[in-house]
Amino acid sequence: MKAYCVTDRNCDEGITLVVFAESRGKALAYAVMDDRLCDYGYTGLRANRCPSLDKYYSNGKREMDWLDDNDRIAMVKDANFTCGHEYGCMDGRDCPAYQYCEYGQECTEKQEDE
Repeated sequence: MKAYCVTDRNCDEGITLVVFAESRGKALAYAVMDDRLCDYGYTGLRANRCPSLDKYYSNGKREMDWLDDNDRIAMVKDANFTCGHEYGCMDGRDCPAYQYCEYGQECTEKQEDE
């Protein structure tokens, strides 16, 4: 299985699903059934390979879960995902991937400069 990052074509929603599938088309077919992206339809989505996350596939796992600490750390560390203050990354207390996150590190540097 291969990892694909699926978003809406214009990245309007700011949502990226990491889907494990055999092909780009199958990744899109899976994502279009997800409540977060279903309004875009098959042609309104884009799927790009994310080979750095291939190693996180386990038998039967269809997608990575941002709310799972281990998955979030992997997505940030290996695929350069970032998050914002809504996940507690401004001070690092609530985000398990804070130490790997560019956004979190930039915020820490800004706070230290003030």
